[in-house]
Amino acid sequence: MPSHAVLIVDDEKNVLSALERALRKEPYATLTARDAEEGLKLLSARDVSIVISDYNMPYVNGLEFLQQVKEAYPHMLSIMLTGQAEMDVAIQAINEAGVYKFILKPWNDDDLRITLRRALESLDLVHERDRLLRKIVSRDTILKQLERKYPGITKVERDEDGYLLIDQ
Repeated sequence: MPSHAVLIVDDEKNVLSALERALRKEPYATLTARDAEEGLKLLSARDVSIVISDYNMPYVNGLEFLQQVKEAYPHMLSIMLTGQAEMDVAIQAINEAGVYKFILKPWNDDDLRITLRRALESLDLVHERDRLLRKIVSRDTILKQLERKYPGITKVERDEDGYLLIDQ
């Protein structure tokens, strides 16, 4: 797995400590911030794969913070941590901030770790897909250049059974 980092933003120090303890043995770096401003500073200074943000924070709530994150870092996954299960907040967070998942307080440590592992695997798959697509485009460009230089070079002939014909 590529090197990943997870940023946790929550104004409650005991929540940050509990989340850090739950994730301390995971194969990625865990960063913490006490508010949206500190979180944005960390994001500008370090590559982060996932942001976990509490909803109820002073000054800038988690939804507003994750909207800012989505605007600045559109490919980053975000998770909303909340003590409330309000459907309208959930719908707004999904529609406006692209929240990947909601985790209710109190959370289950095992479920949290599994959620983060799956999210990181998803990101890794997207990066691999993009890498392979770039490779295909590059090779397609080379083939087109060869076809222009040597017309018919990429033509394939098959027999009536669909087998490739090879000139000997």
